[in-house]
Amino acid sequence: MAIHASRGQGYSDPGAPKGPLLGECRAFSLIEVVIAIGIFAFAIVPIIGLLGSGMGTLKDSMSDTVRSDIARRVVGEYQRMPYSNLISGTSVTNFYDVEGVPTNSSSGIFMAIVSLSNAPSLISADSNNALMLSVTVQHFRDTNSRTRYSQMLVNSAQ
Repeated sequence: MAIHASRGQGYSDPGAPKGPLLGECRAFSLIEVVIAIGIFAFAIVPIIGLLGSGMGTLKDSMSDTVRSDIARRVVGEYQRMPYSNLISGTSVTNFYDVEGVPTNSSSGIFMAIVSLSNAPSLISADSNNALMLSVTVQHFRDTNSRTRYSQMLVNSAQ
């Protein structure tokens, strides 16, 4: 067994890290790191930009779904009413929360305007036995996004 008293020139410890002067160093250079970060940023920036657009589309889609659900529910309520309770020329405004549940006007997010009128003579020969139900549902803040539905209500009791 040989004992080295001093570490002189030519002595090489196999476990010791090698620097640029002593041998080849295995690591990334600064320029490689900067290029990798640049490529990552170039790829991630458009993806982050799509998130905002996607969230806006999701919000619009949810609002459309709630408005459609409100209108469907209102039309169903009027279809179940006895025809004798329906009066032409009436208009009612109802308020709904963000989930489409009926509420009072102070906490409402959606507004449904329901009106009944005589059916046009082209559609019904006897306007006394048919009414046109019109339902307009809109968001309080976005008055441009309206959903309009029309339904013919016919007196089938005769």
